[in-house]
Amino acid sequence: MANVRFEDITFRYGTNTVLEHFSLDVESGKIVCLVGPSGCGKTTLVRALLGLIKPETGSITVGDRCLFDAKKRINVAAEKRNIGIVFQDYAVWPHMTVLENVCYPLKKQRVPKDEIQKRAMRALEQVHMTEYARHLPNQLSGGQQQRVAIARAIVVDSDVLVMDEPITNLDAKLREEMLLEIRMIQKRLGATILYITHDQQSALQLCDKMAIMQQDGTLCQYGSDEEIILRPANRFTFEFIGVSNFIPVLNSAAGPALDCGEQIPYSGDVPAEALAGGWEIGVRPNDIVFDAGSPMRARVDSRVFLGSEYNYFLSLGKKQIRMQQSMLDARTQGIADEGSEVGIRFLNVRFYPAKKGGSAA
Repeated sequence: MANVRFEDITFRYGTNTVLEHFSLDVESGKIVCLVGPSGCGKTTLVRALLGLIKPETGSITVGDRCLFDAKKRINVAAEKRNIGIVFQDYAVWPHMTVLENVCYPLKKQRVPKDEIQKRAMRALEQVHMTEYARHLPNQLSGGQQQRVAIARAIVVDSDVLVMDEPITNLDAKLREEMLLEIRMIQKRLGATILYITHDQQSALQLCDKMAIMQQDGTLCQYGSDEEIILRPANRFTFEFIGVSNFIPVLNSAAGPALDCGEQIPYSGDVPAEALAGGWEIGVRPNDIVFDAGSPMRARVDSRVFLGSEYNYFLSLGKKQIRMQQSMLDARTQGIADEGSEVGIRFLNVRFYPAKKGGSAA
């Protein structure tokens, strides 16, 4: 295992700047998820790590080994960087058996034949695929093919394992299974894994740390999933990770109010700068609860049972907001019928300047 350090990375495609002075330290032996919208530079950063592209500035080190340094003119060849890669589309060779696929990287490294077989079978054992060693890829399920791709990546004893959207092509059940499998493989190997995804739910389930990238390629926040959810660095993180409601806030003649097409009195604390106008209150659906005695009244537009929770869409004034009710709360407080009027209360809120062009719910 090894830590990975990106320092002052800048990369452009022509006049399009994808990354500019980007820095990130990935701890050794952790699963770190690079999360962000499409086009934010996640894959570009990983391509630079793999040696597939050359940044204009900065340096990349893995452990105590420098792989790239623009100033020192160091640029280790891709095949010598000792980094495993698992692609979104598996990329297993259809004409080779499972065992031959896993042996291939070792043959390219000219490892002795007797050692190749041992290491390949050990890698297949790590992903529970030894019984399929003589099968061809077309005899395997999508999840099994992805396990082969992982075995091929770890067989070379890589310092770092990169996974680029490895479960996107799998159905929902297989995605859940593969996330668990990746976590178990990481524990067995003690590997450092850099996992690239735009799927925030997968990132929350899998990662030790998350690196949130904004659309312009800047690093927005780096921390554990709890830190990201409970202490978002800014509005982008709050809005991108998880579902959120945003409601304009203003200072009415009667005091703080929510601007929902009509003014809804708000009894919570509001920062002075927010009362000056142009700010919004942000609240997550699971931070809204029913409260019969609350003066904040809403109408239930729809209710959907999701197995572990109820999902509601409520009309607060003329604005629709989303609320989630856990099964525990449903059992203790009861559920609300569609079309009924309910009192609601916000538990945890944040205040942000309104986005240009209007708010999002």
